[in-house]
Amino acid sequence: MKRALRTYGRFVVAIIFLAIFGLVAGGYILINQRISVPFDDRYTVYADLSSASGLAPGLGQAVNVAGVRVGQISGSRIVGGRARIAMEIDPAELPKVYENAQAELVADTPLKDLVIELGPGRPPADPLPDGGLISVANTSPPIDSDELTNALDADTRGYFNLLINGFAEGTRGRGEDLNQLLRALGPTAEQIEEITTALAERRTELKRLVGNLAVLTKAAATKDGEIASVVETANATLEAVAGQEANLVATLDRLPGTLSTIRTSLVDAREFADELRPTLAVLQPAVERLPQALRDVAPLVEAAPPILRDRLRPLVRETQPLLRDLAPTTAALSVQTPDLSRAFQVLTYTVNSLAFNPEGSDEGYLYWLAWFLHNAASVGSVQDAQGAATRGLALFSCDALAADTLLNTLLPLVLSDIPVCPGGGA
Repeated sequence: MKRALRTYGRFVVAIIFLAIFGLVAGGYILINQRISVPFDDRYTVYADLSSASGLAPGLGQAVNVAGVRVGQISGSRIVGGRARIAMEIDPAELPKVYENAQAELVADTPLKDLVIELGPGRPPADPLPDGGLISVANTSPPIDSDELTNALDADTRGYFNLLINGFAEGTRGRGEDLNQLLRALGPTAEQIEEITTALAERRTELKRLVGNLAVLTKAAATKDGEIASVVETANATLEAVAGQEANLVATLDRLPGTLSTIRTSLVDAREFADELRPTLAVLQPAVERLPQALRDVAPLVEAAPPILRDRLRPLVRETQPLLRDLAPTTAALSVQTPDLSRAFQVLTYTVNSLAFNPEGSDEGYLYWLAWFLHNAASVGSVQDAQGAATRGLALFSCDALAADTLLNTLLPLVLSDIPVCPGGGA
């Protein structure tokens, strides 16, 4: 047994897998074929028609109310020489069908795929029970093309034949043109398919919209007086507007110039808008820190009122007479302000020049100012009771003295006892 399982086990597993896959695929196909599940919540309504030509029940033909699918055609049979159609209705989509309901068997496609357009009726008619019947007086069979022409009178039938013959004559030999036309309509058909698909997906919303419109209509029907008042008020408003026709015309005449000015302003504001975004980006960190800054300033704001009230306000009151006396001085000073501004500007340039330290080994004035002050302190370091005495050292040569006649005459008198420049004039 174990040997058989080892030999044929994989085949048994494959067969079981294929069987399960077949069951799942079959169930999916049956569900999409709209098979009736025994436990589905459905109720059946029958409709008698004088003719059900082209109807093949069991293919999931729809039962629609206002274009929304509410059930399907489940069967048909002959009763009393009439076709009795069975319709399975989903109570979640259509809770009730009333005795004054109407049913029309119509073609859904050019291939005559038939569906039932059901008008469910409304109170005061009684609801139909499960298995109720819509009489033949409230039903309409599909109309074939031959029946359509037979229903026309002789003149209309002749004009219709002329139309068909003219269309055949006009399209003769234009098969390729028609083919190109239909090919060009391909994208349009795809877009229409997207629209219809979206509408099909919105069928619940459409149903709710229809219901809300019905409620709105019923509510409006009971408000005749209010609606009449609204209409009268609107009429008075329109009369008032009509009385201002001249002003409206003047306003409309000025409107182009206003729009031109607005357009120019918007164009001029474009540069401002371009600069506004980076400015706001720069300001964003400050704005983000603003709440914390306000919280930090809160203690100062709480402490500031007593200081302003008890200190600054008395100070301002006491300084008011002084400020009145300062008014003439301030006026005179304002006259001299330009000259003072230029003087301080020159002083600023001078200080900047003195404080400037160029690059390299060459030092600026500040460096040499320290040397100058050091040498000045050395020169004035000797003092007596009369004050500081300046000292210094004079260097000269005998040749320089001999060259100057005046010095050569005066120096022997001053330095008579000091041998200076022996052999010279001294």
